[in-house]
Amino acid sequence: MLKWFPMARLIFTDTDSLYYLIEAPDVEAKLFEHRDLLDYSDYPLGHKYHDPANRLKLGKFKCETKGASIIEIVALRPKMYSILMRKDADPASETVEKQRIKGISRATARDIRHKDYLAQLHDPVENYQINRRIGHKAHQLYSFEVCISSFSLFHLTSALLVLFSEYLWE
Repeated sequence: MLKWFPMARLIFTDTDSLYYLIEAPDVEAKLFEHRDLLDYSDYPLGHKYHDPANRLKLGKFKCETKGASIIEIVALRPKMYSILMRKDADPASETVEKQRIKGISRATARDIRHKDYLAQLHDPVENYQINRRIGHKAHQLYSFEVCISSFSLFHLTSALLVLFSEYLWE
């Protein structure tokens, strides 16, 4: 990346992702010149950079936003980030959010928005979420309710078991 964009800055990484800040005119066109290294197959069919040539090929980089422009990224800690992006290249187009929050059930994470990530960044407060799930112990099924430290800058990863319910089935 630095060979093509010497002023690029690495913003953050995830397990298999690199997010760079690149301030240059027409970044997409410059990247498309090196499409032999990139997979553009997830771009919408009508997009000018859509190219299925490297679809599912190992070792090819893929744009996780599928051609959408990133407006803002808030990365609080590993596996906990939010990306605000435009649906397409038009500056007037609607915005879309993409969040990742490891360790929180999807049902709980569904209510957390990009603005919540921003608020947490500017005014860190320790939050607790209740995760409910069905599990087993000694071949018996239980419903578990676990209160965990979540969605915060604090690095508390311990879970506190709050409640065992009665047997679901006998």
